[in-house]
Amino acid sequence: MNLKNALVLIDQAKKEAVAAHANIAVAIVDAGGNLVAFQRMDGTQLGSTELAIRKAKTALFFARPTVKMEHALNKGNYMIATLPNALPAGGGYPITVNGKMIGALGLSGGEGETDANLAQASVEAVLKSESLQKAD
Repeated sequence: MNLKNALVLIDQAKKEAVAAHANIAVAIVDAGGNLVAFQRMDGTQLGSTELAIRKAKTALFFARPTVKMEHALNKGNYMIATLPNALPAGGGYPITVNGKMIGALGLSGGEGETDANLAQASVEAVLKSESLQKAD
């Protein structure tokens, strides 16, 4: 994940958020869990900064959308809450290109389902448009 691709993903997330009348914080991490880019829209709660980063890392480290972990927790799988460095709340989404996970997007600002839907829509729109450039 390079900076150019991270900014494309952030721009798409902001477009999705504006269309949904939401204010968000959005973070992109690379395949090693390192923060590549972050932005917080005006009016977004300050707590969403850390939440967006943690959701991105959780989606990457556990190779799944974080909303799946939230749903498992809500269904009584309490072990999910004990996983190290995990935030089982909707809004984290892995980014996979050609079968390889290259990073993840984390988004926070609303309820878990809203964040989950915005994160998924953002990643899928960018992947569908094939606007990600080959990393340098």
